Amino acid sequence: MMKNVFPRVGSGLLAGTAAVLLAFPGCRPARVEGPKPEAAMPEPPARPKLLSWRVASAYLEDIFAQIPNSSIDDFRKDTPDEERLRVNASHGEAGLKENNAHVYGEPSAQATDQILRKLELGPQDVLYDFGCGRAFFLMQALLSSPIRKAVGVELAGSRVAVGRAAHRMLLDQGLLEGGKRLELYEQDMTQAGLDDATVVFMDSVFFSDELLNTMARRMARVPHLRAVVMIMKGLPPNPWFEKVATERLKMSWSPRFGSDVLFFKRTGVPVD
Repeated sequence: MMKNVFPRVGSGLLAGTAAVLLAFPGCRPARVEGPKPEAAMPEPPARPKLLSWRVASAYLEDIFAQIPNSSIDDFRKDTPDEERLRVNASHGEAGLKENNAHVYGEPSAQATDQILRKLELGPQDVLYDFGCGRAFFLMQALLSSPIRKAVGVELAGSRVAVGRAAHRMLLDQGLLEGGKRLELYEQDMTQAGLDDATVVFMDSVFFSDELLNTMARRMARVPHLRAVVMIMKGLPPNPWFEKVATERLKMSWSPRFGSDVLFFKRTGVPVD
């Protein structure tokens, strides 16, 4: 039988050899360091939790129910004479003649959701509503879409007051998180600033052509505006905007059959 030429080394011999080697600095084994802990990455800003349109509208309906004279029916049947004249006059001669520009209505909460989805809003978008009334549309947009800023412009002071009261309640209940902002102005839309708008909404059913021509020219100059949404009545023919889609959606005045919602994109900029 062949003998093993590599005899097994005993543990005592190994220990002794190790002790001799460690006595000489050059023979000491290199120290192996473990991986250094990575520097902690800063936490990204918290993204606000988005609500479904059903939950968002339920919160809003509860809030508005606590504010006197704040319902759509209240606005429809009881517009103060001073506000009615003021709103109609802002639409020019046609507004005074027709005497209906003050009539109030809103998209249904479900229709609002469908509009917002079609617009594919992101956190970089700034949504304006001209003739915003009590600002239900804008509040639902803030609660249920990624936008962080919404701006409403309304000439009827009683409606702005209701919107501001609802806004305070939203803040008190902690429903607007992540730096989301709502700004409401009692102002003529033809005089209001809109330079940061990316999307404009107008419930334009009774808007006069005179006012819409003025708004078309103003909106065409906004640097980052990408979409305009209107209800039933669109922009008069002009060289700056093109209608790209029409959807039939439910409104407060037409909950069964709905009304046309018109989507426009900008195609040009005024040269004068």
